[in-house]
Formats: sequence, structure tokens, C-alpha cells
Amino acid sequence: MTTNAPSSFPIARHPRWIACAILVPTLLLSFWFTTQVTRIGDRQEHDRILALAQTVTATLEPEQVAQLHGSPADAGSPALGIVRRELRRVRDVNPDFRFVYLMRPAPDRPGQMIFLADAEEANSPDYSAPGDRYDGPSDELFEAWRSAQAQVQPPHRDDWGRWVTAIAPVRDAQGAVVAVLGMDLRADAWNATLARYRAFALSICALVLLLEVFFLLGLARQRRNAGQLARLNGRLAQQVAALERAQADLTLADAVFRHTGEAIAVLDPQLRVVRVNPGFERITGWRGTAITGQPLPILGEDLPEIAPQILARLREASHWSGPLWAQRAGGDSFPVDASVDAVREAGGRIGNLVLVFRDVTMQKRLEDRLRELSQTDALTLLANRRRFDEVLEDAWRAAMRSGAPLSLLMIDVDYFKAYNDLYGHPDGDRCLQDVAAILSESVAANHPEALLARYGGEEFAVILPHADRAAASALGETLRARVEARAIAHRGHPDAGRVTISVGVSTRIPPHSEDLDELTASADAALYRAKQHGRNAVVAGAPAAAG
Repeated sequence: MTTNAPSSFPIARHPRWIACAILVPTLLLSFWFTTQVTRIGDRQEHDRILALAQTVTATLEPEQVAQLHGSPADAGSPALGIVRRELRRVRDVNPDFRFVYLMRPAPDRPGQMIFLADAEEANSPDYSAPGDRYDGPSDELFEAWRSAQAQVQPPHRDDWGRWVTAIAPVRDAQGAVVAVLGMDLRADAWNATLARYRAFALSICALVLLLEVFFLLGLARQRRNAGQLARLNGRLAQQVAALERAQADLTLADAVFRHTGEAIAVLDPQLRVVRVNPGFERITGWRGTAITGQPLPILGEDLPEIAPQILARLREASHWSGPLWAQRAGGDSFPVDASVDAVREAGGRIGNLVLVFRDVTMQKRLEDRLRELSQTDALTLLANRRRFDEVLEDAWRAAMRSGAPLSLLMIDVDYFKAYNDLYGHPDGDRCLQDVAAILSESVAANHPEALLARYGGEEFAVILPHADRAAASALGETLRARVEARAIAHRGHPDAGRVTISVGVSTRIPPHSEDLDELTASADAALYRAKQHGRNAVVAGAPAAAG
């Protein structure tokens, strides 16, 4: 008598249970995986907005912000004008900005914020004047004020659309919080990133589900074809192995998903195109079908120069990265952040290259603009003190290498305090702007290589590379005469009745001179003597003794 042995796994007799046992955990895992990938995209956008807010606070001048009282008395003050101009510049740099404003807790009503400055035009219905009370939720604003930590509010909807709000503290030189910066940005980029990450995760999950469906279909066929049980068992083993490889691919997907929004090109060892992804076509305008088998077109005429450098690096290692200038199908160039990885065959020979890059045009423009703002005086649009110090150090080092003379002019507007007292600070600002324009025009016409900077208050400075004492003095006299000839009325000037300047000149030839500080001190001393001699004068300091 023969008996059939019972199945070791009774559930195998019920395909529906097998489908549930496989698909339900996969669906749960897919939900978890999609959630985790989306959170990574959310964190990336959160960090980007947070970095942008911190960068913007770095462009503000805390001393000007600290002078604001948050009351109608601020209207028309120079500090408010400077702060508002800086806020408007920041808003205009990024087209996604809606509102940019500064707030501070109300001194007379705890728990409520008041506006210090707003980037909107005064006649705009969205403009908030100094001292206006903020009627919205203030918990995040007070948290940023108390903790001195920047925050980002996730996307939210209002009458104008969907927005992301970034809140960052503005701190003075001692680290004390003097105001809270608020920025409302369109949530399009945030939502697009989340959608891109979510689509990637769903694609991976769909691939796994598809493999599992194929597996289940094969299992059903095995049940219907009992006579082919042996072959189907072999196929089942292959399908199980395929599922294991798919699970391993899910592990690798965590390292791959970051590149799905960027351009990817698979190349042969001679940098000929094998395949490109849609991101490559979208960014460059080159169609994959048109360039397959052709030399990588985005490098244009630079390919013969750049290709050997990349290949030489990949022969030593499996990775190269760096900035490149790429060329779109239309012919225009744009900056990219690129990396190339070598895919090696069993013998170590390079089989293919994987190029990944992203367009950093907007990032580079924003960095350049913020760098320019950080080095520009907001009132006169000349170089500020920070830029002056950097250029002076570079000019001194260049003079040390070449042995050429370096001259420095220190310029002061005569009796400027009396001008402010007579005409008021707004007219005083306009006076400084007029003087700055005269000096800038004259310096550019006579010494294009020179740098004119606002040194501080009513003081200006000119760095003159390769100019000896006579040339520097001649320029100083030209500047003095041009300002006097403009005849800007100044009733507080006891001698001229018009705006004049005093100029101190110093020339040094490193390394025979003492040091850079001595050059500045000599120019200051010459300026002091020009004031002592009745102002409206040019005085050149004595040359340094030979070392």
C-alpha cells in the first residue's frame, strides 16, 4: 500500500495565501520605503531653505538692524533705508521669494511680534510699516528669537498659493539676537523634489511587485501543470534567486536614488555615448537617439583637452569629480558639478564610464550675487571695508613679488558733521552718494586698475597699484579739484561754502617698507595733516626709510 507524504508546507496548496504572504509584506515595505525616501527629499529641501536663510542673514548689517526701534519713528531713518534696500536686494535675487521682512518682540505686549522692516514697496497693500503688529502665529518666531536657531516651516497654503517660510535670527557681533528674519518662498521646488523622490521610490516598489507577480504567475502555472513539476521547481528556484537579487538592488537603490534628478550618461572608454537618461536630455537638449555612438557632445571643443585628464585619473582610481563647463544643444555654455565613475570588467579593464552631473547655473549666480552684496557698500554702491581690506592685502603681496610701488589715498569729506546737522541725514546720504560718483568717475578715467572704496562714515580710500608718489599725489589733486568744482552747497563749510575733501597720500615699495599697517598709518597721518592745514588739500606722507 502506497501513501502520499503530507506536504511540509500546507500553505503551498493554497496559492491565494502565498500571494497574500508575499504581496502584503511587500506592500507594507513599499509604503515604508516610499515614506523614508520622501523624508530624505523633505530633509534635503529643509536644509537647502535653512542654508539660504542663514546666508541671507549674513548679508544684513546687524549694526543697522539694531538701530531700528520698531516704531513709526523709524520711517525715513538711514538705518531703515539701508535695511530695506538690503531686504529688497535679497528678494530680487530669487524669483521664488514672496515676502522678506524683519521682526522683533513688542516691548509693550509680551507674546506679540512687531515689524521692523519690510521689502515691499510702501504703497503696496502687503507692506507692513515699522511698529505694525504681526497678527499671525508667532510660536516659531519667538522660538527663533529665544534659541537663536533658524527654522523652516513646511509648505502651507494661503490666498496666494503654497509657500515655505524660513525664519532665521539676525545676531550682532557679540552673538545677541537683534531681530528675526522671515522669508516666504514658493513651495514649487520643495514639492517638485518630494514628487521626484516619491516617484523614484514608487518605481522601485513597482519593479519588486512586478517580479513578485511574475513569480506568482509561475507558481499558478506549476499548479495547473503537474506533469512539469520538476521544471517548474527549477524555475521557481530561479525566480526566488531573482527576488533575492531584487532585494539586494533595493539596498543599492539608496545610493542610486540621489542621482535620479540629475543628468546621467553611460559612456564607453573612449567617451562615446552609450546611453543617456531623460535628465540628460532635459538639461542639455541633446536627444539620446541622436548622439548614441558619438563623442560626448556637452564638452564641445574642450573634449580633446579634458578627456585625457579624466581618463588618466580613472586609470589610477575609479572616480573623478570636479566642475566643468558644459554645452547645450543650442550652443550656450553652463556650469555643472560632474563626477565620472569607472565600471571595471573582471580583468580590471574599464568597460564603461558613468557620468553624472547637475546644472549649477542658478546656484553659481546666487553665490556670485551674494558675494557681490557682501562686498558692496549699500549707500554708495562702492566696495565696502571688507572688500578694501582683501584687495589691499592682495595688492601688497603683488607689490612684494614685483617690487613695484603701491600707493594709498585716504579721503575725508570736510566738515561733514556740520553738513548733516544743517541739512539732515537724508541729504547727508545724498551728498556722500554724489561725492562717491565724482570720485568713481575720476578714478576710473585716470587709473582703471585702482579700487575706490567707502572706508567708513564720510571717509573713502583709493588703492593704486604700480603708482609712485607723484602719480598718487596727482590723482589726489584731481579728485580734490573735481569735488570742489562740482560746487555742492555747504553752508557749514567756514571757508569754501561748498563741499570739499581732504586727501592723504602714502606710497611704499615693499619689501623695503615696514609692513602693510605702516602704509595705512602713513596715509591716515597725511590725511590728518591735510585737515590741520585748513582742509581742501592734498598732503603726501614722507617716503619710508630704506630697509
